[in-house]
Amino acid sequence: MSKRAELEAALAKAEADWRKANDNLDKAEADRAKAHSDWDKVVTDRRNADADRRKAGSIWDRAFPDRRKAVADRRNADAVRDKANAAWDQARADRVKARADWEKARAALDELNRTERKP
Repeated sequence: MSKRAELEAALAKAEADWRKANDNLDKAEADRAKAHSDWDKVVTDRRNADADRRKAGSIWDRAFPDRRKAVADRRNADAVRDKANAAWDQARADRVKARADWEKARAALDELNRTERKP
């Protein structure tokens, strides 16, 4: 395989990687937005709920096992939101890396084109 063909293949692969990274970033952005929306809903529900000051393990827990649900929902939503933010950060880093690889391949191909044009 010639140098030009290798560089063009590298450029095509880098462009495909960048497109895939862009799609992953879009998906992560949607997941992140949903997680933030869920978090806002849980916080709003918690603010609208009555204060729960009873001790855990009391008779009320056995009679009404879902009374601490708001706290659990908040923690679960917080964990999901943190995971979504981490996935978004990773997808963004992958896109930046893919773009850098593309630019590197493009620069190498441009350099080859310049050297071939020189008499």
